[in-house]
Amino acid sequence: MYWYSRLKSAVLWNSVLGESFVVFCGVRQGGVLSPLLFSFYIDDLIFDLRHSGCGVYVGSIFLGCLLYADDIILISGSCTGLQHMVNVCTAYGLRWDICFNPLKSQCITFGGKQPLAFNLLLNHSVVQWVSKLKYLGCYFIENNSRIDTSNGIRKFYGNFNNVMAVARRGLSEIATVHLVKTYCLPSVMYGGEVWSLSKAEYQKMNVMWNNCFRKIFNCCWRENVSPLLFYCKVLPLSHAIDQRIILFWKKLLVCDNASVRFLANFNRNHVRMFLSKYKIPSLNFSVNELKYRIWKDFVDDCVSHCKIVF
Repeated sequence: MYWYSRLKSAVLWNSVLGESFVVFCGVRQGGVLSPLLFSFYIDDLIFDLRHSGCGVYVGSIFLGCLLYADDIILISGSCTGLQHMVNVCTAYGLRWDICFNPLKSQCITFGGKQPLAFNLLLNHSVVQWVSKLKYLGCYFIENNSRIDTSNGIRKFYGNFNNVMAVARRGLSEIATVHLVKTYCLPSVMYGGEVWSLSKAEYQKMNVMWNNCFRKIFNCCWRENVSPLLFYCKVLPLSHAIDQRIILFWKKLLVCDNASVRFLANFNRNHVRMFLSKYKIPSLNFSVNELKYRIWKDFVDDCVSHCKIVF
């Protein structure tokens, strides 16, 4: 009964507990009910935006508003529509005591040039236009909406240097490879399921991955690392990225959410491009079978170019 009506907090600093104070807003961080309560609190905003007459649709599905916790994305096909959606959010904030911060908000254009004569206003302040937008840890580039992987690559090299500092103390090469796979690889592969990389970007990823194996096994920088990858049972990074994308789409097509399934089927040609690279006819195979076919493609390539010999 008194879960929130008598909620108090205090600051603990250097083992000293300060005076308690009453909490009038917010939900308990880490609380079991907190996600449900916040969803209940913010659901009316989604309803207002859906019925505002603005925002983008795919078929009959409204996609003008994407939320993950308190991170909100508004998508509109026009500047006027976007401003109207922002006004809806402002009005909702005034009604329910939510303050949307213009300094933490940004605008970006996909599929066209940035409108020079338009300023988006939030709480009477101009929202900044940017060429690269960060959302849920991914950096989206204006116009083409591609993902910028440079930040992930920098994190990978930072984590790799930390692993190598430990490896110099006598860690075996196989143990080092395991650490790189579990500690370094996730930093660069985060969000890889939605990547659409060019041939040059695939090459950049493979160079980074191959250089790490050369460093671990103390190889010449011009030496081919395919045999090392094979005997360590590790895919080239280009294959690993494609495998993630293929398995992600397999999950989308059988998702319980009807909207997600519709969008996945709507863009089914996107995954067919990846399947054709590995001569996979469809996604009807099991996960293990899909992984096997991608691994077989790598092995066949190594054998055909005499990189490994059985």
